Amino acid sequence: MGSRESIERRLERIESVLSALQLPKKEKFFYSTEEAAGRLGLSQWYIRRLCALGEIRAEKLPTSGRFLIPAKEMERIESRRDALKR
Repeated sequence: MGSRESIERRLERIESVLSALQLPKKEKFFYSTEEAAGRLGLSQWYIRRLCALGEIRAEKLPTSGRFLIPAKEMERIESRRDALKR
């Protein structure tokens, strides 16, 4: 059974190496209101309201009425938290 134990240890090492690997992040061009709310620590309702008021520059999809927030706008908001009036 020594070889089976060795295989299990090798598998554990492989799993730990794989979990430590970080794949490059996929570039994102737009964020949903849910994603923006999570990143900013705000409610989705508040993010949608700011989009509707024009405080957050977002595109509204005509078919669903959902807002998409461009990545550049997310950068602006994150770099200047005072950009959003509370």
